[in-house]
Amino acid sequence: MKKKSATRGKTARAKAPAPKPPAAARTRAATKSPTTRRPAAKPKVKAKRATRRATTKPARTAPQISWGAMVDSLNARVAMHAVSIPDVLARQMASATVLPPPLVRAANVEAGAPDAQRAARFLSMARACVTDLHGDRPQAARENVARFLLHMAWHGSRLRYRRQGARDVQDGAGPGRGLVPFEAHRAKDALMRLTRAAADRVTHRLGDIAGLGWPGLVRCAYSLPDWGPGGRGAAFPDGHLLENLLERNDQFSLYLARAALLLIPPAVPIGNNNHAEYWHSFWQITTPDPDAARLAFRRDADAVDALIDG
Repeated sequence: MKKKSATRGKTARAKAPAPKPPAAARTRAATKSPTTRRPAAKPKVKAKRATRRATTKPARTAPQISWGAMVDSLNARVAMHAVSIPDVLARQMASATVLPPPLVRAANVEAGAPDAQRAARFLSMARACVTDLHGDRPQAARENVARFLLHMAWHGSRLRYRRQGARDVQDGAGPGRGLVPFEAHRAKDALMRLTRAAADRVTHRLGDIAGLGWPGLVRCAYSLPDWGPGGRGAAFPDGHLLENLLERNDQFSLYLARAALLLIPPAVPIGNNNHAEYWHSFWQITTPDPDAARLAFRRDADAVDALIDG
């Protein structure tokens, strides 16, 4: 009897299930077991973080560049391709945060109109030019500069012809072009020095009026000859774009004259006598008879002022 009970007890113990370990032990075992561990998700987390950083990173602001530089690629096709001017455009122009609106093309002075009408028309254009470039200056100072531009144009061309020649004759014998006569080397010098000076609004206006943008206009000017002894460099090459602009666009000639005067350190003085001295010292520079040249300029200035003021 005792043997049967012992055998029965061993069988019961063998059939009974093993006791379950505590919950904490099961958790530790599951964590340590390589068969129950999930694959690492770190690469996915890093990729998500990298993506999040890329999307939340503040965008870079575009550098502010001049209007002429922005349209350089479009204007290159109408500029002179054979000319390389990296040294001229090496210095970055001043940036314009607020670009001026395009300038409306002004009508030319009618060469056949009466003297008073031609003078009044040019003075109106000169006042608009000076106000556009120097609207923050006093009205009296703007009027003085506009009158000086009128005096230069009246003395140089009588506002009647745009090809320098004998007085009152549009024969084209002389090298100057425009109502304010520009020789080739003077036009080139003005545009090259404006590039280096980075006169922002003036350069934008000149490029706008020319229809080339500022870099395209500089490329054209760079192909002009330099000054040389004996008058070399005064004549424009045949069919040059700047020559055509000076002959056909009085507004461009006017703005270029104002731009050239901005490169002269002393400001334009007040009064016709002072205008004559200033013109001879900084514009005409050399004449066979300086006194006669200054007297002729003063007489022309007085005469055109009388036409305007009545």
